[in-house]
Amino acid sequence: MGQGIVRFGELKVESYIEGNTNNWLIFSPLPYSRQHSSGIDGDIVISATPTVEIIDVDLDVPIDPQYAFAYSIATDNKIKMAFDKTKFNKAEAIEVLKCVSIVYELGHLEVNGSNYVMIARNSLGEEIHRTVPQTLDQLKTVISTFDDTRSVDVSGFLSYQLVRDYKVT
Repeated sequence: MGQGIVRFGELKVESYIEGNTNNWLIFSPLPYSRQHSSGIDGDIVISATPTVEIIDVDLDVPIDPQYAFAYSIATDNKIKMAFDKTKFNKAEAIEVLKCVSIVYELGHLEVNGSNYVMIARNSLGEEIHRTVPQTLDQLKTVISTFDDTRSVDVSGFLSYQLVRDYKVT
């Protein structure tokens, strides 16, 4: 199996949860990742910040002080990053994690016809839109619509990335 690498800044924050001890961010699934168990796999490497892997039920359990974050990944392949609510607020946690890389194992990939996924990023490199699998002709229309309706003097420029669509088996 191959490996994938992605920064937290490239993933969307899908939700934010406030617990009694910790708060946590739930990020979109790791792209084309193999399916994880609901326990501790130990095969995800998060760089540049002290982290420890935990199970979902421990997201609100005090984090050992030697770690800045605790993370959990279950069968949904979404990363849940817990942090002590006295150390960070939501915005600070997102900012700290933005450039942190995640190395993970890819699943077995099979090409999904002649479809591609288009990822639009803002001038900061953050993902702002991801299409469903479409043909290249359909994606040309999406890109031209984005370009025709976006004010670059206010919102900055967009960059587009086309990725072949795969099914993970």
